[in-house]
Amino acid sequence: MSFDPRSKLTAALAAAVVLMTLGRWPWLALALGLFLLITLWLNLVRAWLHLLNSLGFAAVSFFVIAWLAFDLATGLEASLRLLAMATVFFLFFRTTPPEDLSNALVKLGIPYAFAFVLSASMQFVQVLARRASNIRDAQRARGIPLEGNLKTLYHLPAVVGPLLIQAFKLADELAEAMEARGFGAPGRRFRREPHFALVDWFFIAISLVVLTGFLWAHFK
Repeated sequence: MSFDPRSKLTAALAAAVVLMTLGRWPWLALALGLFLLITLWLNLVRAWLHLLNSLGFAAVSFFVIAWLAFDLATGLEASLRLLAMATVFFLFFRTTPPEDLSNALVKLGIPYAFAFVLSASMQFVQVLARRASNIRDAQRARGIPLEGNLKTLYHLPAVVGPLLIQAFKLADELAEAMEARGFGAPGRRFRREPHFALVDWFFIAISLVVLTGFLWAHFK
């Protein structure tokens, strides 16, 4: 089942508000478990494990700092909240193509230039990550040690320099392509126009009802 990006964005923001106000770690663990079940259902477990590999150090750091500063429960809450929030937006961005998100934001009244920058960033971050990996492999093949210890800081320009050059070339190529396609011209139309279906209205209604009920129960 395919949802409109606007309905998914509403649900993601509602979930983020709920996670920010949850105050006990068992509820946060339950929420994280629910999001992981959705991840499993969407067959995104491998991609989520890559996210965990990136966020693992931050989650552990949050846990240790909050545990030492306050108590064990606060440490668990800090790390679980971080993982749950990251999983919510991981699900949103993994199930929403950048161009669909850009079109939906324009439909909401966001200026097209801002929406384009957002969608382009989502696409080209992965491109630059792949190029950085290729540069790192090439420099290792030339005998430059890049194995993750403090000595590698001395050789960091061997990766950063070529990556910056490629990033500038990519930006220049993108600017030329945008100019050739009449970027900023009036009367722009999209190849795929986002449209709300009944299921999207139902999805938004459920999200808002859950959010309202939770906030009412939390602050009454």
